[in-house]
Amino acid sequence: MKITHISTYPYGGAGKAAYRLHLGLLNQGVQSKILTREETLNQTEVYAYNSSKWFRRLSSLVKLIKLFPRYIKENKYCEGFSSPFSYYKIHEHSLVKEADIIVLHWTTNFLDYPSFFKNINKPVIIYLHDMAHFLGGFHYLNDLNRFKEYSSLETYFKKIKKEVYQGKNIEVSAPSQWVLDHSLESELLASFKHHRFYNCLDENEFIIHDQEKAKSFFKLNKDEKVILFISERVSNYRKGADILIDALKKVDLKNIQLLIVGNYDKNLFDSQNIKVAGLLTSEEEMALAYNASDLFILPTREDVLTNVMLESLYCGTPVMSFSNGGMREVINQSNGILLNETNSDCLAEGIQNWIEEDKTYDRELIRKNAVEKFNINDAGFNFKKIIEQIIDEQI
Repeated sequence: MKITHISTYPYGGAGKAAYRLHLGLLNQGVQSKILTREETLNQTEVYAYNSSKWFRRLSSLVKLIKLFPRYIKENKYCEGFSSPFSYYKIHEHSLVKEADIIVLHWTTNFLDYPSFFKNINKPVIIYLHDMAHFLGGFHYLNDLNRFKEYSSLETYFKKIKKEVYQGKNIEVSAPSQWVLDHSLESELLASFKHHRFYNCLDENEFIIHDQEKAKSFFKLNKDEKVILFISERVSNYRKGADILIDALKKVDLKNIQLLIVGNYDKNLFDSQNIKVAGLLTSEEEMALAYNASDLFILPTREDVLTNVMLESLYCGTPVMSFSNGGMREVINQSNGILLNETNSDCLAEGIQNWIEEDKTYDRELIRKNAVEKFNINDAGFNFKKIIEQIIDEQI
C-alpha cells in the first residue's frame, strides 16, 4: 500500500508529529512518503513540492488577497486565520497520484481545498493537529471566540470546506479525545468516521540523562531545583506565556532556577534565577533541557496533544499544566500536576505548593508509562490497521 502525507512544513509541532507517524509506518513496511511545501534535509522519504521562491511569494500574496477580500484588517494578536485557497495544485503531484490513501496533516497555505477535493477520488484521512480542518479560517476556539471581526469570513470559508467535503471518502484521526469530541460536534466533519490516535515519539530520541550533567550543560546550579518553560512565542495568547510570567511574580523563587528555552525578553520578567538557553535546534539539546529540569510548566490555554509534553515525559520530567485540551488526558498524579483553573493565581499557587511540598517523582516510571502509550512502533502498527481497513472497504 502507498501512503502520501501532506504537510505544509517538515518541521514545527505538526511537521514533527507527521514525520514520526510516517517513520512508524515505514517500520511496519508501509510505502509511506511525505509531500511538503518546504525543502528538508536528512529526512527519510520526505519530498518538497517543486516550486521557486518567486512562486511561494506569489502564492503568499494571492493568499492575502483572497483571505481578506472585504478589506478586514489582519489582527496581529490572532494566532491563525487561514484561507482554504492556494496556488499549489497538490492533486497534480506524482506522489498524490500514485498513493492509495492521502493523509492530510497541517496544510495551511499549501492545500487548495476546492481543487484538491474536486480532483481526488481516493480515501483521505484528516489528521487533526489543530481545528483548522473543521473550522472556517480559525485554528482554535480561543481565537474564534475572541475575534468577532472575522465572523463573516469564517462563515464563508466554512461553507467552502463543507461543500468540498460532501460525498468524499474521508476519515478523521484525532490525537486526543478533546479534539475528537469537538470534531464530532462540528458542522464539517461530524458525519465522518473518527479514530482517536495519539501522537508518538521515537523512544531513542528523548531519553533520561544524568541530571547533574544536564544541569552542567546549561550552567545551572546542581544543588537547586529547576523549572523549565519553553517559550516559542511569548506573544502567542493560546500558549499562556503571559499567565506564567504573571504567576512567577507571585511565587517565592528562592533556591529555584528558571530555565527558559526559546525567544524570551528578560524585561518581561527579570530575576537573577533565570537562565535563558535561547533556541535549541536539536532534539539532543532539548532532551538535555528536560533532563536538567525538575518540573516542566506548560501554561497553554488550549492544545490538542502538544509534543513538548510527551517529550518531557519521555525524559522522565513531570509536567504542570491546566486541566484542558489533551493535557487532562495524559497528566496525572504520577507524572505531574493538573491545575483546575486557567489563570495566574491558580498557577502561582500550584508552583508554590510544588516548591514547599518538595514532591519527588519516579522519573523511570514516568518514562516507562509514556513510552508504552506514545511510541512510534505501536503508532505505525495501529495506523496501518486503519489504512488496511479503509482499503478493504474499497474492494
